[in-house]
Amino acid sequence: MEFDYPGILFRWLHILAAIVAIGGMAFCRLALMPALQTLDSEQRQQIHEAIRARWSKVVAGSIGLLLISGLYNIFATIKAPYYKQLPDYYMYAFVVKFMLALGIFFIASALSGRGKATEKIRQNGGFWLTVNLLLALLLVCISGVLRMSHHGANIPLE
Repeated sequence: MEFDYPGILFRWLHILAAIVAIGGMAFCRLALMPALQTLDSEQRQQIHEAIRARWSKVVAGSIGLLLISGLYNIFATIKAPYYKQLPDYYMYAFVVKFMLALGIFFIASALSGRGKATEKIRQNGGFWLTVNLLLALLLVCISGVLRMSHHGANIPLE
């Protein structure tokens, strides 16, 4: 069996981008936001803008890496010899995962952006950050199910 160097590279990129994005969301919601509440409004605004300017680049980079590596991973799965052995639910779960990802990308972009169209999302940032974090955790759970469905005990490795 030949080692799949591009496959492992894209898997690492996918996992690392997800860790950075989800970890950043968790830090913001669970540590940063409560800490900022101890400051006055002007200080909060200055810190928020300084963080937003940097974090928006991380969000955009994570989204790009997740899309590129995710598309590579699904096309590699479809081409793999075990594809026909996958359970019937596999592609349905993948579509749900992909749609969740698009929603998460939108909310993350809205929260880290400056556009007028998404200002209402930023005004209620705590709520939307919590929603996004919960959606991201659900997505990770779905990812685990997908991964086990083609590398679990019931499917022989070829």
